[in-house]
Amino acid sequence: MDGSPDDISNLKYLLEPESVAVIGASRDPQKIGYQVLWNLIGGGFPREKIFPINPKAEEILDLKCYPSILEVPEKVDLAVIVVPAKIVPMVLKQCVEKGVKAVAIISAGFGEVGNIAAEEEIVRIAREGGMRLLGPNIVGVANTHNNMNASFCQALPFKGNIAFITQSGALAIALVGWTLLEKIGLSALVSLGNKADVDDADLILYLRDDPKTSVITIYMEGLDDGRKFMDAASKVSAQKPIIIVKAGRSERGAKAASSHTGSLAGSDIAYTAAFKKYGVLRASNIQELFDWAMATAYMPPLKNNNVVILTNGGGAGVLATDECESSGINLMDIPPELAEELRKYMPPFGSVGNPIDLTGMATKEWYKGALKALLSHKDVGGVIVLYCHTAITAPMEIAEAIIEAYEESNKDKPITTSFIGGSECLKSQEHLRRNNIPSYPSPERAVSAMAALLERGKYLMKPPSKAPKLDVDRVTAQRIIGKALEEDRSALSSIEAFQVAEAYGIPVPPLQVVKSREEAVSVARSVGFPLVAEIESPDIIHKTDVGGIVLNIENEDAALKAFDQILENIKKNTPTAKVIGVAFRKMVEEGQEVLVGMHRDPTFGPLIAFGMGGIFVNILKDVSFRITPLTEMEAKEMISETKASKILYGYRGMETLDINSVVDVILRVSQLAMDFKEITDIDVNPLFVYRNGCVAVDVKILLGKSEKNENKP
Repeated sequence: MDGSPDDISNLKYLLEPESVAVIGASRDPQKIGYQVLWNLIGGGFPREKIFPINPKAEEILDLKCYPSILEVPEKVDLAVIVVPAKIVPMVLKQCVEKGVKAVAIISAGFGEVGNIAAEEEIVRIAREGGMRLLGPNIVGVANTHNNMNASFCQALPFKGNIAFITQSGALAIALVGWTLLEKIGLSALVSLGNKADVDDADLILYLRDDPKTSVITIYMEGLDDGRKFMDAASKVSAQKPIIIVKAGRSERGAKAASSHTGSLAGSDIAYTAAFKKYGVLRASNIQELFDWAMATAYMPPLKNNNVVILTNGGGAGVLATDECESSGINLMDIPPELAEELRKYMPPFGSVGNPIDLTGMATKEWYKGALKALLSHKDVGGVIVLYCHTAITAPMEIAEAIIEAYEESNKDKPITTSFIGGSECLKSQEHLRRNNIPSYPSPERAVSAMAALLERGKYLMKPPSKAPKLDVDRVTAQRIIGKALEEDRSALSSIEAFQVAEAYGIPVPPLQVVKSREEAVSVARSVGFPLVAEIESPDIIHKTDVGGIVLNIENEDAALKAFDQILENIKKNTPTAKVIGVAFRKMVEEGQEVLVGMHRDPTFGPLIAFGMGGIFVNILKDVSFRITPLTEMEAKEMISETKASKILYGYRGMETLDINSVVDVILRVSQLAMDFKEITDIDVNPLFVYRNGCVAVDVKILLGKSEKNENKP
């Protein structure tokens, strides 16, 4: 439906309009309304399709001015609005009457200053009128391929195939100058502002089908609807790379969480996990963003992680080698037949190890011959080419050698380059970039770009898979959780958590609750020694902290003593806690401790965690995360990303443990989290892992307040 939040068809009029009206055009060069008009004209947009709107002017910059958009004699695709916030609604209604399909609102004074009602009103007007609305509070929008600079940035960027979407207007202005200096070409520049209507997800879906855009880059401060964005990313990233700089990595001011998983799972971790799931590359800074964009725009992904460094300087090769190791890039061993071929292009004292050192004597012919030999070899996946400026070679000649070698190859393997030196090297880098060869001023940046191509290749080669539907007893879990919600509790008791875990196929030891000393003796005898006694209370999450747990109970007398001691400790340490009784469970054989958990992120939903378990989990922080729905492959990846995996796989002669049983628990926690939106946190910690099977020794399940639950089970 036109104007709906999910309709992207009208974004054509935002990014590719045939006509533009500037509502609020000004005769004052210091005003934004003048600058936008000036930029449209200066960028080369057809003058006859630019319509200034100002009731107090007859002409601005030699263009006829109209008192209202309703007076424009032709159709208007895009209206750029630069008027005070209080009259924006009136202007929007006129745009609807005129049949405008898209509006870009530069005007500020809406949600960013707390004026939420005004922002909601302009969105309502736009949607009811079938218009898409960009902003408000934006710098503007630009498209280099139709010469449209409907912004107050200082200039139209160079034409290129990298789209840049930014939530920061000031950053957009600064980056236009930076991209011009760095000779980085953009296809489109979009300032999102308040994202009242058009957001990141809408734009990446539209740009997926834009033939002028090869890579989508985003500066992101946050998402209102994480699931919407990731759904869009899942549809786009298989076709085009998406690279994001996400601001706000630090967790300063984060509230302490009640669960281990919650305390580990900061919002930034959720973004990283979400991006990883759908192949979105996360850059750490703006320079890295555009370095990676250049590489992914010009080069195929690295599908074979056998990389070779080709250099004329040993030091540059060592720097690149160190960076490769920290970036996960494998430097392949050079096979004898390839080494023999490479020796043709170096002096006798050159090196055919990896890095390949052609020495400072390397000529254009040597670089070209060696690079062609590497690109044609079946085992080589990609090449990092380094050049240090020497007195006997001209950087531009080496650049030509690289271009010729790559043009004469199949172009099915990526290369990245670094030219280290002065102004001649900078000119050579620009020449390489103009010929679609990514080039950087340092070896580390060339390696980083190759690492991005490696991540891209991994994602594209990953076989498709779906989250399994497991056999669970949802009815039992629903009954237990529903009862707790009716009582307005924020956590399940130990026995309730064990019962829910058992209903979802998570192995737990038998557990019985006793309420008297007489029961303690008979239950302890039936459970069998040694056993564990712990307080059963929905108000006590961390039992150890309040003296609510006793281990290694060997006989009936010890069971009675533990029963009395636990109740006494609770009365002293947490006198207001609701006490149901004391739970006795069989003390299971100690296994390798791991953690499986879930924290419900407000942006992305359930965030599943796996890592080293036990009491040191918050200190070691050896944890991997994914968002749901979780596939079996992703669960295995989570395990492999932690140091705990080395122990599970049998470190230094230790026996191999039952990893498949851990994968099963991860998937079952994932399904439990998806089935019950009321669950905010799950901790299975420790999960003891054995040679055969595993068992959850402790399970915590936290709930949201019942009045906040929109979808009760």
